[in-house]
Amino acid sequence: MAQCSMSGVQERILWRTWSPMSLRPSGACATGSCRSPPVDFTPSTSLIQEQSLILSASAAVICHTRPRQRHRSRRFGGTHKASSVRKVRVACHAEDDELVRKIMEVSPDKEVILKSGRSEEEEEELQRFAREWLEEQGEDYDPSTLKVIEVKERTMKDDPEKKYRADKTLMMETYDRGEIQLIEKSCTDLLAVKPHDAEVWRIRTLGRLRLKLWDSALEAARRWIAFEPQSLNPRCAEAFAQAGSQEATQVKEARVRFAQLYKEVNKMEGEGIRDVSVELQECVWRCDELLEHRKAEDAMAEAHEPCNLSARPATVLTGARPPHFFLPNFADSIGPVRVANAEPEELGGGSSHPRKLLATRDVEAGGPLFVQNALAFATLDRAEDIARLKFSLVTAATLSPRQAKLLDILLDESDMDDSDSEEVMEALRDPKVVRESPWSTDNDDMARQFKDCEKLVLRSQIRTGKKFSGIWTLPALARHSCTPSATYTIWGDVLMARAARPLKAGDEVTFAFHEIWFPLEMRQEKFTTAGFWCRCPRCEKEASFDKRAEIASADLEFRFDKQRSRTQAVLQTLDLKLEERKQDLAKQYDKIRDNEQLNKEFESGLLGLADRFKNLKDAPTDADIEELRKYFPERNEPELVDVKADLVDDLLDAVITFEQKVDELEMPDQHRHWLIANHLGQYGELLTLLRLRKDVEAQKRVVNRILEAVAQTHPGCFQQQRLSVLLWEVSAVCADPSLQRKDVMDLIPKELERVRDAIKLRYGQDLDDTELAAALARISSTSDIDENWMWDITWCAGRNPGIEPARGPSGKVLPVLGSMILV
Repeated sequence: MAQCSMSGVQERILWRTWSPMSLRPSGACATGSCRSPPVDFTPSTSLIQEQSLILSASAAVICHTRPRQRHRSRRFGGTHKASSVRKVRVACHAEDDELVRKIMEVSPDKEVILKSGRSEEEEEELQRFAREWLEEQGEDYDPSTLKVIEVKERTMKDDPEKKYRADKTLMMETYDRGEIQLIEKSCTDLLAVKPHDAEVWRIRTLGRLRLKLWDSALEAARRWIAFEPQSLNPRCAEAFAQAGSQEATQVKEARVRFAQLYKEVNKMEGEGIRDVSVELQECVWRCDELLEHRKAEDAMAEAHEPCNLSARPATVLTGARPPHFFLPNFADSIGPVRVANAEPEELGGGSSHPRKLLATRDVEAGGPLFVQNALAFATLDRAEDIARLKFSLVTAATLSPRQAKLLDILLDESDMDDSDSEEVMEALRDPKVVRESPWSTDNDDMARQFKDCEKLVLRSQIRTGKKFSGIWTLPALARHSCTPSATYTIWGDVLMARAARPLKAGDEVTFAFHEIWFPLEMRQEKFTTAGFWCRCPRCEKEASFDKRAEIASADLEFRFDKQRSRTQAVLQTLDLKLEERKQDLAKQYDKIRDNEQLNKEFESGLLGLADRFKNLKDAPTDADIEELRKYFPERNEPELVDVKADLVDDLLDAVITFEQKVDELEMPDQHRHWLIANHLGQYGELLTLLRLRKDVEAQKRVVNRILEAVAQTHPGCFQQQRLSVLLWEVSAVCADPSLQRKDVMDLIPKELERVRDAIKLRYGQDLDDTELAAALARISSTSDIDENWMWDITWCAGRNPGIEPARGPSGKVLPVLGSMILV
């Protein structure tokens, strides 16, 4: 307990702590029968933390008021129920004005209430309790000069500073949730109050970078630099914005900045410096990559060469290229395509689409057509999350003249002639082509813009792996087809399109934007929900198929539906078993990661294996295999799920009967493939059951037939790759059940060649054997339908910006490059 020590007219404020109800002295009634005062005394935290304050003049008791809460508290002579643990501050001989001024210096967010702010009854009650407490403490004071001063929380209406802090906290929480499409208005409102708040400029810059609004992000970064000129973060943000624009002059400046920052960081010492240095070096390399790509683009512009890839897709397949948080993972490039009008009743793609893409010259199958970064990209954890794309598009267009220009192109439904087409293509190719000004922020204009973007999202969004969705400019101008002429892969938020079949000049470039592995009636029902009616050649032809084809399809579906409950039970059990195994592996990994000793032993073991077998160049010898078995013991895992033989036999018979009926129709090969491809779902269920039964002969027969149909219907699709790899695996087991042959590659060359053709069609014809092997391994280990399963994407709308690891070529966990510097 502090003691009151008088020294002339200058005295320190002293802390007093008590626990009876409502400032009641310990000798007073503690049973709760005494009437409590109308005010609860509890000083604010900031007042409590103030250690000393020199005051003079008359005595005063300073109290903080807040709502009472009942809980157990300890008093000086024992325990009892009290409203809260209370603290007071006593000042002897203090002038009111001086005291109030000093209180406000300590806690400017508090409101001070003097006698004039209380009724006579309230003042009398407070005076009585203050006197009782002072007498209990043995303090010497003049009752005539005793003053009670209340200190209470200001409301947001009365305290602009408190409202500002609350709004800023809400803005930060919005950013931390990943709702980056919503923070722009919050930042604008905050900066209108405090335009020099560097923290708000930081969040505004980061939000714009993550939305890929390079021009507006550059402006925000430079304002941030003005307030923190010596900080590393804003200068990095400026360089990111310049490099992301992909404009040659800006990229050159960005490279200089990254190189300078790299030199500065290398001179520093401390934890994490090395990681930052590695990221900055990567930024320098990526700028070099963008500059080389721009040179290639300029050189090929007049030669009408195919699009140029800034990096080989194999760098992703082999794990050598982790995703970057801010910089483009692949540069934009547009090859031999152009935009043209699409007639409403024209065959070849989805109806009610105003535009279409045409090839400008002959392109071989697998040839690149274009590469584009997304206009908007978001995660879709729930159905209603699709609104993120709409808000992202409107936010982008009201900030960036470049994004506004691209959206104007997508929303324009007027007739287009050749000159208009050239103008559109020039705007898409040249990052310097912008709108005169961004979209208006007038309320009426904003309402119309939201409706336009909502329609655009419903018509043109592309859903990718891991529940992501995005809008890309050229794909949004292309039409859907159930037998597409092109295919695409998505690396992060970059879409890379290739010819799925040989294209001639003038051929339409179409994509499978919607599910195409259903019968015609089911497909058209889904297309109608999406807002269009497909009139592609496949849909038109299937509408005129022999009635026997429809009966054969219906019989196959009926027999699978009869066994639906049993099949679903097996698949659900399988999912549970796989999830259980996944969690067990995660626990083992966490145990190693969190234990320094185990982590060292694990890494040293990996290094030891690499050193022991580093001289292996050809196929391993029998001695090598025996040595390897010491480190990789044989695992005899039990069957995950018990699948009854009668279930598999019935479904296999249904498929065989269906194929026999199709063959009896004597249809052209293309039409037969379309009809079989309509039932990829049933074939997939059967294959899962056959794999669980380990019936490789039956698997080989089923995969052979469905693979041929899929490859002819949509060449280059991910399903073709998966089925090709599966056929190769089961064919190898059928040819050699023990798999003791040294060179499996020579065992089944025909099936392996089909795998290579499928991979090259999707990823490029220039893959070498090592890259093909890496792609094969990735395809074999996934059940997802898109490449986004390879990367953990944290830079999109709706995703928390926390650092998630990527894996390098050796399996080692790497940081997601670019996030550590700014996030």
